[in-house]
Amino acid sequence: MTDQATFRRQLRTITAHFRRYPDRPAPTTRTLEFAFETSRDHSDAMAACLMLDPAIRPGLDQWGVFGQKVWLASRLRHDGKTVEQIIEDTYPQEGKA
Repeated sequence: MTDQATFRRQLRTITAHFRRYPDRPAPTTRTLEFAFETSRDHSDAMAACLMLDPAIRPGLDQWGVFGQKVWLASRLRHDGKTVEQIIEDTYPQEGKA
């Protein structure tokens, strides 16, 4: 079961790659695969959080995410929210513990 800690770790790992290598697409790694294969809610949240980070825009542009309907739909699903709000909405049980 994925939780906030796992989600945050995946987000940090993927973001770190794009910050280090803005001109290269991310390699296929287990972290990357898991981040987008866990569940639809998790995948949408991850895509939306990544798209909110202007520091990794060049890397996302390498992937062409801003032209892909599935990524844009994920972003629209969380429109107007911050990264923290997206995480809390996706995994609310931890925020109430």
